[in-house]
Amino acid sequence: MAWWLTFHLLGIVLWTGGLLSISRMAAYHTAEAPEVQPRFAWVEWRMYWLVTVPGMVITLITAMGLLATGPLPYGSLGWFRAKMALVVLLLGLHALLHTKLKALAAHPADQKKAVFSAVHGTIGLTLIGLLIVTLVRPG
Repeated sequence: MAWWLTFHLLGIVLWTGGLLSISRMAAYHTAEAPEVQPRFAWVEWRMYWLVTVPGMVITLITAMGLLATGPLPYGSLGWFRAKMALVVLLLGLHALLHTKLKALAAHPADQKKAVFSAVHGTIGLTLIGLLIVTLVRPG
């Protein structure tokens, strides 16, 4: 179980760190000169596919491993249900960021910094919520 947890934490760091970095970079991207915007898009997509997506996959696979090897029933615990709701929110934010990155690469002038800043803040708050419900396990 220790190996599952080790790689689960590694996946979380990669996934959320990637999402936070990319959303902040995308916010800056919206205000950059047109000649540097393709470079921003290239860096954002590399981070997305080489850091964030693998982090998400590692996190989800190791979560299933932890569930398979850990004590049950998790579903009856309030903190676990709250954690699962926050994970679903994080998956939704991941999908939203993916969609917004595609739009930013295609039409940078149409994208707003405030949207990426709001996504960034929401990802950060979601991560804080995940840490609280997982480590504190409020009743």
